[in-house]
Amino acid sequence: MKRSIFLFWLGSSLVILCIPIMITLAVLLRSQHLLNSEVIRSNEALLIQVKQSMDAQVRNMKKMGLQLSLEPKVLRYLEKKDYGSPAFKLETLDLIPTLQTYAASNGDIMDFYIYLKQPKLGVSTSSMAEADILYRNFYSGKEMTEAEWRALMEKNYPGVMESMAAGDLSYIQSLPLQEMNQAPATLVVLLNTDSLKSAISSIQLAQSGSVAIVDAQGRPVMWVGEQIPASGMDFQGLEGDLGTVVDKQNTISYVASEEHDWKYVSIVPTKIYSAKVSQLQNWIYVSMALSLLIGGCLSFWLTRRNYLPIRRMVDTVSPRVKANLHEIKNEFSLLDRFMSEHQQNLDVAEKTIRQQNEALSKHFLARLLKGRVERGVALAQTLESFGYRFAGSHFAVLLFHIGSYQGLFHPDQEMDEESRLQFVHLIVSNISEELLAQQHTVYSAEVDGMAAFLVNLDGEGPEALAGLLDKAKEAQEIIQNKFLIQLTIGVSNIHSSQTSIPQCYEEALEALSYKFVIGQSLIIPYERIRISKNELFYPLDMERQLINHIKTGQYEEAMMAVSTLISTNLSGGILSFQSGKLLMFELIGTMLKATEHMEPHDDGLAQEKSELISRLLGGETFADMENMIYQFLRTVCDFIDARKRSHNTGLKEQVLEYIEEHLADMNLSLGALSLEFNLNGPYLSRFFKEQTGETFIDYVNHQRVRLAKRLLTETNATINDITEKVGFTNSNTFIRVFKRYEGITPGQYRKGE
Repeated sequence: MKRSIFLFWLGSSLVILCIPIMITLAVLLRSQHLLNSEVIRSNEALLIQVKQSMDAQVRNMKKMGLQLSLEPKVLRYLEKKDYGSPAFKLETLDLIPTLQTYAASNGDIMDFYIYLKQPKLGVSTSSMAEADILYRNFYSGKEMTEAEWRALMEKNYPGVMESMAAGDLSYIQSLPLQEMNQAPATLVVLLNTDSLKSAISSIQLAQSGSVAIVDAQGRPVMWVGEQIPASGMDFQGLEGDLGTVVDKQNTISYVASEEHDWKYVSIVPTKIYSAKVSQLQNWIYVSMALSLLIGGCLSFWLTRRNYLPIRRMVDTVSPRVKANLHEIKNEFSLLDRFMSEHQQNLDVAEKTIRQQNEALSKHFLARLLKGRVERGVALAQTLESFGYRFAGSHFAVLLFHIGSYQGLFHPDQEMDEESRLQFVHLIVSNISEELLAQQHTVYSAEVDGMAAFLVNLDGEGPEALAGLLDKAKEAQEIIQNKFLIQLTIGVSNIHSSQTSIPQCYEEALEALSYKFVIGQSLIIPYERIRISKNELFYPLDMERQLINHIKTGQYEEAMMAVSTLISTNLSGGILSFQSGKLLMFELIGTMLKATEHMEPHDDGLAQEKSELISRLLGGETFADMENMIYQFLRTVCDFIDARKRSHNTGLKEQVLEYIEEHLADMNLSLGALSLEFNLNGPYLSRFFKEQTGETFIDYVNHQRVRLAKRLLTETNATINDITEKVGFTNSNTFIRVFKRYEGITPGQYRKGE
């Protein structure tokens, strides 16, 4: 057998082991997601600080440009046209301190100059110089040619931030603002990029990555940080004012400037902030692997250790299980099957032992009633072993003879006669024992088909016997009225010792035998039949009169003679059982004498005589036998009377016509025919055979088969329909009769086989 329970336990342990591991893994994934979200929010918050700082610088530049455009000295200077005159030079010398003052007021400014477009010269915070000299002073060695610089200076600017050379950031504005389209000069403020980068780097963001300022075309204006991304990085896909883009290598967060068309972008390598997460993840993976390894080994060891006792039990019980082992799914099912079968065997054994003990106890009680047990000390020990305990020393016996009980069962109820009789005995025993036990100690048994009750009474005398008879009457009424079971009860006298129990049984049996004379469904105490009449009145002249009445077919006179004989013998006291039987046999003998002169070939009458003798010998009561004698008298007298009319030629046609009209009637019988024509049954049977040469049954079956053959060939009716139309009770009987007369079944006849 497969170790299915072992595998199930091992799998269950591993599943339980995997639960905390799966929870840990879920927590790890969730923590990683939360950490990523937190890093992104932190980057965006720091980037907003960078934006606020840079936007403040741009606002300061715009403010300073506005102030310079409104400065009187600057305006007067820009109005000068004689660029080579001494006065112009003096104005320049006077302007330079003013420019120095503006430069000193803002620490983020490295320097600035005003470029005059017409004379091609510029004024800085330290001197005035030609354009080429000015270019060399500020942009020499940088990635911007002089031509490119001059072109930038000739344009008009409303005030913008530009990266004029790599790494430089400048604020450019045309002067004056009032003449923006034809401005004669251009203000260029050179920002201190080192100061700006230092300020940005102080916001921890750039310490772990890079910060870039990107213009509207996605070109980096300035970089801050130790790790400078590749120049090919695409910043044109950064849409919206705020957002984050995460790829395999970097986390890119950006925010749009409120003062310029720039975007401030942070580039943080993913590995920087995921290193600790990766380390934690690695530790968790290692711990999960160790947990699976160690937990799996422990689960296997513990499961195997706990499984071994079950395996030994399975090896022990598997040969004893009756079921097919291949159909059993696991060891628990096998053990459950074994325990169920074992319990069933125990229940069967216990039930068998209980039934055997009960049967032995009942058998012993029956033997005790019949006086077939040893007396003395051995009897007392045997009574004790079977649980018979008597509270007093007075005993009586009741015998219940069960008569008709067919009303208790439904006609369609499927139960054999033996089972029905056992059920009836159970009802009688339980009800009677319960009622009698209300006042006395009672034990019951079945003796020769009768229910016997040994009653141990508390007292004796007429009062005790009257109480016992009342309980017997109550039990009889309940059983007869509610369960339709006919009972005749014989009750013994009360005796005062255990040794008198067999005598009690004999008295009850003798009292019960008088049901033949007194009748059934009565309670017959032994005291009532103790004095009975043994004289029989049956004079010879009355016997001769009865014979003459029978021979002449005079039923009324014959019945009156029998009634006179019976009533005379029953008057003046109870006729003894033996005398009653003798009277019945005398009457039977007389009727047999009266029928001796009849012809020996009268089979119907001979059969009636044989059945009469059988019924009379089995008669249970005097009244039953009397009724059977009257019936026989009616049969004989009707036979004699019918024989006188046997030559009635019109009777045959009437009978045959009646049979033809009633072939479909399932109740068509010789009895129904005799009632229809007011004739004796046996006589009608003989008459029918004399006239047709067939018995009544054969003739009816022939006619029904003839009708069935016509219906089979001329109609499409089913076998069941034809069965009803020809008067059979069911199709099986019809098929059997048809085959007996035709040699084939109805179906074969219809097919022409």
